[in-house]
Amino acid sequence: MAQQITVRACLKEKLVALPPPFSDRKGNGTIGITAFNLRDLNNNYQYKAFGIPWLGLKRGLDEDTVVSPYSTFLSLEDETELAIKNLKLLEQEGATGKYGYYEAVDYTPSRVKGNGKAVVKTYMAHHQGLILLSINNLLNNNILKTRFNNNPEIEAVDILLQERMPMKMIITKEQKEKIVKNKNLISNGYTERVIEKANRESRNVNVISNEKYKIIIDDYGDSVSEFEDVMVNNFKETSDIKQRINCYIKNFL
Repeated sequence: MAQQITVRACLKEKLVALPPPFSDRKGNGTIGITAFNLRDLNNNYQYKAFGIPWLGLKRGLDEDTVVSPYSTFLSLEDETELAIKNLKLLEQEGATGKYGYYEAVDYTPSRVKGNGKAVVKTYMAHHQGLILLSINNLLNNNILKTRFNNNPEIEAVDILLQERMPMKMIITKEQKEKIVKNKNLISNGYTERVIEKANRESRNVNVISNEKYKIIIDDYGDSVSEFEDVMVNNFKETSDIKQRINCYIKNFL
């Protein structure tokens, strides 16, 4: 019973208590560990834990808004109507495909364009498994929870769930410094420029430098690099337009 109350309280808090910028995105979203709209060099979606700033201990949680359908399925038992409503909203957002609900919908401004969202079109077996188990658990009167609690190994530590809260304990969560997003974009250490169309006559140029070593590169990939007064890579105009970094080596022996 204690376990059920604890789980119910946590899930209800995550599902319902979602003020802006979370709940006003597309209804009552649910957040968890999921893939999001960022890919590596092999075109694989990246994967990490997301959370709500006032519930999580990790800083920077307010910088991401990623809604995962499987998290909504996990809350079916406690807030069935809200969960179903949220699933319908996710379906309207395009979060479903051939094999059911996709991994997530990313609403983080720095990772989306145009319509303000990016559907993470991939399926993860363990999350699809959680969806099926949640539906089964709802339709069969908490059958999985009952099986779990009837396991002898779980029954052996069931007494821990009956442990009383200490009368005098130090609570630091409420006293934590309010998380404020860094408004200085330069100090974040990462900037991104997306150039949709290259222009040979009016080039877009980017300069990267640490005072001693500097690189200058344009939208065609033409570049030069220099260390102090020594030219490392040089560029000479040709009739061909190709993406390249030219390296010139001279044997002084």
